[in-house]
Amino acid sequence: MAVIWAMVATVVYLAATAAGRSDHVPTDACKSMFPSGHGVDAQLSEPPYVFTLPAKMAPNSEVIVILSGSGSSDTFKGFFVKAFNDATSSPIGSFKAPKTIDCDGPASGAHHANSTSKESVTLTWLPPLNFVGSVTFMATVVESRENFWTGVVSDQLILG
Repeated sequence: MAVIWAMVATVVYLAATAAGRSDHVPTDACKSMFPSGHGVDAQLSEPPYVFTLPAKMAPNSEVIVILSGSGSSDTFKGFFVKAFNDATSSPIGSFKAPKTIDCDGPASGAHHANSTSKESVTLTWLPPLNFVGSVTFMATVVESRENFWTGVVSDQLILG
């Protein structure tokens, strides 16, 4: 009987993975930032998405980061964003919204809450207390099951 339950659990898990994630990012995507269950490779073309953020902020400031399409028709259904310390290439800080995941620390990644088409998303990022240095944001952006981009990179943010 235990074997049957294990097989049922495996089938349910595989079906959920194959169906994609319409409202969350699984923790197994934390390191690679690659969406599981899409069955295709990421697009190699220039991503039609951009970050908008300040160039410089004071330490301990909340930072507003906007991810949007480059043009008015460039919408997306899913996203996964992390911030990286440029000096160490390590993930850094935490997000407040819209939905977060604990990858490299509490709320160290931000992601979509649903698969509704979006023109943009506004995120609030918090640097570590008294951090001085530069940070770059990186995203995976999903337009559709067949079309997504990894390595969407922001301009550098200087804290200090």
